[in-house]
Amino acid sequence: MNLPGQLHHVGWAVARIENATQLLQNLGYESDPALPDQPDPEFGVALRFLRRAHDPVLLELVMPTRPDSIVSAWLERTGPGPYHLGYRVDDLELAAQHMRGLGFRPVTSRHPAPALAGRAIQFFRHPEVGLVELILWPMTV
Repeated sequence: MNLPGQLHHVGWAVARIENATQLLQNLGYESDPALPDQPDPEFGVALRFLRRAHDPVLLELVMPTRPDSIVSAWLERTGPGPYHLGYRVDDLELAAQHMRGLGFRPVTSRHPAPALAGRAIQFFRHPEVGLVELILWPMTV
């Protein structure tokens, strides 16, 4: 059974969000006006969504805003690059159950995401795949 959802974005860890944005603009990316820049103080990150015309999958630039941010440690270990996959799901509980059945473990509880207009999210991790974010965002919206 597949994950009951749709790929929404690829989270991309960066050290400097402005520099990364300028470089990605040369590849045709622009800030997504539907999802304005937001800090997420709980995780100590600044977030910016970028979109290319006619591309349904966004890039979410994730920059640490404090030394103890989990993204700071990620950047030290691996450098900038893919950090997580974010999926829109109609039913967060059903999708979470599906993820657990595949061996993913929750690394956060369900909580509102400031950068996604307060939509409920939850992160899961698998040692073979890494981080996956589930976003309660019905496909009919």
